[in-house]
Amino acid sequence: MNKRHRLIIRLITCLTIISSGLFGTNPNLINLGFENGNFTGWTGYTWQYSTAVSSINTSKMLVTLPTSRRQIIISDTTAYDANTGNALRKVPKGYKYSARLGDEIKSGDSNPRCWEQSLQYTMKVDSSNSLLVMKFACVLQYSSQHDNITEFEPRFRLNLYNNAGNKINTCTNYDVYSTSGTVKGFQTYTPSGSNDPVKWRDWTTVGADLSAYKGQTITIEFMSADCTGRYHYGYAYFVADYQPMKISTDFCGSSDTARLTAPTGFESYRWRDVNANKIVNSDTTLSTLAVPMIGKDSVIYHCIMRSATGCIDSLSTTILKYKPTAAFAAKMVGTCTDNNVEFTNKSTTNRGRLTYLWDYGDGSTDTISGTHIHHYTTSGHHPVKLTTYNPPSTCSVDTLKDVESINTDLVGLKADQDSICIGSSTGKLRASGAWTYEWSTNPATFNIDSIKSGLPAGTYWVKGYDSTHNCTSNKHYVTISEESEWMDSIQGKNWFCSGQNTKLSASGWYVNTNKLAGIAKTPLTYQWNNGAISDTITVNKADIYTVTATDKWGCSRTYPYNVKEKVLPLINFTVSPTTINPKRNLVSCSINQESNVLYEWTFGDNTGVSSGNSVTHYYNQNLPSALYTIALKDSDTVYGCTNSGTTSILLEPFVPNVFTPNGDDHNDYFMPNYEMNIYDRNGILLYSGTKESKGWDGSYKGSRMEPDTYFYIIHYADYNNQKQTIKGYITLIR
Repeated sequence: MNKRHRLIIRLITCLTIISSGLFGTNPNLINLGFENGNFTGWTGYTWQYSTAVSSINTSKMLVTLPTSRRQIIISDTTAYDANTGNALRKVPKGYKYSARLGDEIKSGDSNPRCWEQSLQYTMKVDSSNSLLVMKFACVLQYSSQHDNITEFEPRFRLNLYNNAGNKINTCTNYDVYSTSGTVKGFQTYTPSGSNDPVKWRDWTTVGADLSAYKGQTITIEFMSADCTGRYHYGYAYFVADYQPMKISTDFCGSSDTARLTAPTGFESYRWRDVNANKIVNSDTTLSTLAVPMIGKDSVIYHCIMRSATGCIDSLSTTILKYKPTAAFAAKMVGTCTDNNVEFTNKSTTNRGRLTYLWDYGDGSTDTISGTHIHHYTTSGHHPVKLTTYNPPSTCSVDTLKDVESINTDLVGLKADQDSICIGSSTGKLRASGAWTYEWSTNPATFNIDSIKSGLPAGTYWVKGYDSTHNCTSNKHYVTISEESEWMDSIQGKNWFCSGQNTKLSASGWYVNTNKLAGIAKTPLTYQWNNGAISDTITVNKADIYTVTATDKWGCSRTYPYNVKEKVLPLINFTVSPTTINPKRNLVSCSINQESNVLYEWTFGDNTGVSSGNSVTHYYNQNLPSALYTIALKDSDTVYGCTNSGTTSILLEPFVPNVFTPNGDDHNDYFMPNYEMNIYDRNGILLYSGTKESKGWDGSYKGSRMEPDTYFYIIHYADYNNQKQTIKGYITLIR
């Protein structure tokens, strides 16, 4: 086994001792407080007992934990118990888990229920766990049917047993029923939909002094039970913990106040100064007491501790001041390449003993007490810390020194980056491995600072020395170069049509000595003034957009790009007339001509496209009614911006006011293919036609009517297939 292995073993041993002393670890106690989130180390039992049913099974059964309802782990630290009006936390503050023992009555439970259940934990008592701290909360349903007969009621019980299985006679044992009026601290709540109130106790802490059982094995048992009648429940939550049964004293160095800390878990503490024979405080829930010690070196204090269940314990302690100092000397030994340092421990104390923890500043530690040599694998400055502990007190003190070691072969120089921005002085060099350095920027001057900043491009050297200048390294050189010249630009249209957008793309490239563009040597990052972080953005607002391109060294260039919004061509055209018929079917369309704008018209009758700012169009469809959409699309020939607009015109039937049925094949029939009635001046119906009729020929029952004026009523379906009516007069001429 080499020296390094021996040091590691000593370190592990010491840290184990220190950890045990500070935190009270005990390998015999595994998962006592359910800190693993399970029932490891615990044993569970269930059984039934009923005074109402004699045939019920009363045998105690060992169960596999957890059970479905009667022994479970609670892990939701935000959960509250509904049967207490959500006033009881299921897990106490400061804990991750608790155990629930028992459950409420639920739909589907057998009749009678009458369950009883327990959890047990067996532990060996020593000085680290001689104070057992238990926290519990219970929920017990009460009914007047119990008639105050305790054996019938829901119940919670806490007992401790010795190795022989006999109950330990301690007031920590706790046995309570739902009607126990003499037990303080219970509250009452009646859940919604129930006639039976719940008696519940919030989290209660009790401490059991097990000092008399050191070296022995004891068993903790928690038990809850339903009533032995029918349907009233009892259940509980609990956790457990342990600590040494002693008062810890903190009175160190130059302090004039001693701090005494009694074991936690008790309801009240009363402190007494034994030397002065007086009580120094009334009952308090605080387990820590500050004791003034000006002009005093040794004082005895006594503490009386009362638990929530009425148990009383007491402890005494003698306050002694411990004055440890931490000090050491260090010097390099060996040659200029050995890298060894000799440490001499010079720590002292006024009483007790000392233990040590060295931190050599290189990631290694040790607990050695005397003079020793430490070998470093790195050279130069080392922040060495020595912590001195002074048991049996909790006092400790430390000191920190900057210690040197030297191996001239380990002296080195490097640049934070091999390139800097053009024209800048941002170069930074880091030397290592020596106590002082001589730089090419200021030769013959020795500086303990290992960093040089604000350097322009160039070649630099450094030499390393120990503090006595007996050991010197060779010169080490580093060159800082200027970053290559590079450019950036934005591509994309610098304008957009109103209501649209344009895409801008940034790119960068390096320029070689011949001023020819080349691909960027390293990736560039881009930051736009609108907050975007990418090489491409899409914008729909006129503005000056700037992009800052940055290389890996932080060198940056900013490029502006003015983006304008182009207004769309106008579409405020006119149409005349807006109502036509088969006889008057010419439409004129016009718009004021704008520069560099082309106009295209469509008329809604599938007749093609017309161009120009002023056009005319004939509608030749043989329809009784129609609604035509006239559309204009105008285009900017410079930027390509387009705009469009529409309007509608209405086609109605043409009804003449004169017709001449004289056989010349011209205007011989009035309104063919319409549903129509013709009346004379006397209201006599002369003609009734349909959409299939040729129209009125000016006769009535085969006889030609005399020239005169006649009344008509015409019906037709418009473009929306809605029935319309036209009334008027027609003059017959022969």
